[in-house]
Amino acid sequence: MPSEDDPPVVILEEDGGTGEFTIAVGAAEAGAILMELEGISTPRPLTHELVAQVFKEQGITIRRVELYGLYGPDEDGYLARLEYGRGLRTWTRDVRPSDALALAVATGAPVFAHQSLLHRSDEVWYTEAQRA
Repeated sequence: MPSEDDPPVVILEEDGGTGEFTIAVGAAEAGAILMELEGISTPRPLTHELVAQVFKEQGITIRRVELYGLYGPDEDGYLARLEYGRGLRTWTRDVRPSDALALAVATGAPVFAHQSLLHRSDEVWYTEAQRA
């Protein structure tokens, strides 16, 4: 059972609901993700909502979010990137995992993990952000 000192987590659930994986995020990002999932809006857009709205206005779609590596002294942090584009043009940008997940929830973009991360002990990786 989590304690008050534990950071908030986002639970990623495999398509089909056969398992789940957690990733720690900041309190503000967890709140933003939860608000998006619950359909709660604010008088002015939160940062991830603003980015999603600007992308949409410019015809840019977030094609995928990818968790692709580990960082930190104990390798307990994750690296993430967005793949986004317009028409045939595609860009990628490294971002914080929590921001990537908030944008994925806001836009309905799929979340993927790199195959090399599947071999971490006792951890399973999944393809869609389902709940916070």
